[in-house]
Amino acid sequence: MTLPIAAGMVPLIIRAKLAAGVAHAVPWGISLDGLLASEIRENTKAAARASGTDYTPYSLDTVPEDLDLPLARCPGDGGDRWHWAATFAYPEDEDEVPGPHVQYWSARPDQQALEQMSVELPALVSERQGRYRSRVMPLPLTACRHLVWRAVGDAVAITELLAPLVSIGKKRGAGNGHILSWEITEQSVGKPWEFAHLHPDGSLGRTAPATCLHERGDLRTGGEGRMGLRPPYMHPSRRAQVLLPAT
Repeated sequence: MTLPIAAGMVPLIIRAKLAAGVAHAVPWGISLDGLLASEIRENTKAAARASGTDYTPYSLDTVPEDLDLPLARCPGDGGDRWHWAATFAYPEDEDEVPGPHVQYWSARPDQQALEQMSVELPALVSERQGRYRSRVMPLPLTACRHLVWRAVGDAVAITELLAPLVSIGKKRGAGNGHILSWEITEQSVGKPWEFAHLHPDGSLGRTAPATCLHERGDLRTGGEGRMGLRPPYMHPSRRAQVLLPAT
């Protein structure tokens, strides 16, 4: 399969320098196209608030529009089964600190705050059951100095979207996923298909239809499953039977 490339789209390496580790839920890293789409949506919502106009919220009952990302598109299986030419995050120097490392976070209900927000409350809100029960939850953390993405896209537009992002992943308020700097470099000799699909180590770096890997040799993947092809990845309309990223 060849990758159609529009004018201004080139193979890229995007590198985020981290203060510490990054926390995420799935076995593979955070998607670059998801980051870009999220930032575009946030900019659109901010503009709507500033102008006093309505903004259509995200809903599982509505098929979301495909935002115009500064990335090339891989046709995949054709039709609606296409995806953006960008990988998920790759921990560049994770081998120095093998992981993931499991931390824990805890939470308990603030009885005084509940009294201030409610007209009527029982004498005691249970911390052992129900919505307001206390929690102790595991948090997988990948400890590395850099996260790396590969992509085919517009370097200038991607830089403008990523520059305001200072943290990514889960539990950012606790200091996880804090980004010190972004670095985006063009790879003039890079093969577009590889930069759209593979991690730097040559393994599959994103969710992709089996068609994308046809006649590409014995590539290491994370197996097969049903997962999103493009953002929003968790929306039912984006899910398909795909090959999963290697972990």
